[in-house]
Amino acid sequence: MSQLATTDPEKPPINTINTVTPGPDPYLVTWTSSDPSDPLNWPMSKKIKFTSISCAMIFLTSFSSSILGPAAETTASEFAVSRTVMNLSVALFVAGYSIGPLFFAPLSQIVGNAVPLVIALLGCAVFQIPQSLASNPQTIIISRFLQGTLGSGVLAVGSGMLAEVWSIHTRAIAIGLSATSMNLGSSVGPIAGSFILDRYGWRWIGWVTLLTYVGVGLLTPFTVWESSRKRVLELKAKKLRKETGDERYYAPSEKHSLDLGALVQRYGKMPVQMMVQEPILIVITLYLTLVYGTLYLSYQMFPYAFQNRGWSAPVASLPFVSVILGVICAWGIVCLHTVFFYWRRIKQGITTPEDRLPPMILGGCMLVPSLLWFGWAMRTHWVAQVMSCFFVGCSLQLIFISGVVYIVDVYVPNANSAISIHVAVRSLVSATFPLWGSRLYENLGVEWTSTLLAGLGVVLMPSPIAFYFWGSKIRSWSRFCETPLDG
Repeated sequence: MSQLATTDPEKPPINTINTVTPGPDPYLVTWTSSDPSDPLNWPMSKKIKFTSISCAMIFLTSFSSSILGPAAETTASEFAVSRTVMNLSVALFVAGYSIGPLFFAPLSQIVGNAVPLVIALLGCAVFQIPQSLASNPQTIIISRFLQGTLGSGVLAVGSGMLAEVWSIHTRAIAIGLSATSMNLGSSVGPIAGSFILDRYGWRWIGWVTLLTYVGVGLLTPFTVWESSRKRVLELKAKKLRKETGDERYYAPSEKHSLDLGALVQRYGKMPVQMMVQEPILIVITLYLTLVYGTLYLSYQMFPYAFQNRGWSAPVASLPFVSVILGVICAWGIVCLHTVFFYWRRIKQGITTPEDRLPPMILGGCMLVPSLLWFGWAMRTHWVAQVMSCFFVGCSLQLIFISGVVYIVDVYVPNANSAISIHVAVRSLVSATFPLWGSRLYENLGVEWTSTLLAGLGVVLMPSPIAFYFWGSKIRSWSRFCETPLDG
């Protein structure tokens, strides 16, 4: 805590922990290299606790998005509506991801990161109740949309939040873990939903999800701290003003107050401009939208494929275990790339954002044959098809992790704006996949549906390769990229 050596109103107090950096303006509250309150200087144990609970929240939000999917046919029958209508319970949850960040991103600039996390956790938990008690499909669909909209608060601040806690050396590992948690949650959801539905009925899907939120919520007071470096400095300045009675102390962000116009510009106009004008953001968003949509389409296509082999619905969801193992393996590959390639580039002083792309290139090269393998393995033994699920999960996750980290690195310090519009577009388009996907594979079959997705993968596969070689040149045209072009 701050200890003041003098209270002379004409002289700035001397802070023994060196919160106030000596300089031209002694009232400016900034960081020092050893300040323990700086999230970058947190002890490793504190960083691990914070990252773990943050990833648990991401896991739960994503888990909620897909867990009700297996109940579409049951609820459609109970409420006498089409299955397409009940597929909206997944589609609108994901669509909520496209709306929430537009509110949570500016909110995080005003109140920090902790408040959006708490709102997201509480909002997703509370609306499990009307979903479970619903007496009509409208209640389910509206509850699911609100869960996605409120739960997206975790996704809106997640990548930027971890980037403020972990340095550039470990950023890819931490963000990769959060992305892995997201796709693990959405992959575990159908398995859990199938078994809960088979044993207890569809209403218990919501109650079980609510209990998991309560469990994580009980841990948050001990593991969630304010991680916004901007907000922490504002709180420090506020504390100094209170302790000294001197209103001249201020944080850098307080010098330029965020009015409504500035927020609209940064989180309304700027993201749209970036999505229209930035080739890197446009192409990476297209690629990750295909990846994200394919993952959500697989939650219907995979069980459909294995049920056509005569498997029961719960057993037909078990191949997602193979997808989960592939997702975990992808994170391991990203970690190895970071440790053995990226860190060496940092030591050599020649690193660029494009050094994040080799895992994405590998994933793109794996995705096309993996989708073809899965589709045409319908005509072979089930073991071959289950094995293909591993490579589908691994390739999708390699593309996803590397793409998100690349966007963050390219558009620092405008990463929040880039990520918010990326998540909005990606989620809005991907939300449609479950709606038309069922008709697609029922009409074309699993084989040709997978072939169609593989064809789209072929079109986008060269993009990370092109960025790897010419990304520096493309970034030089940008008005929003402030990353050094030569490391």
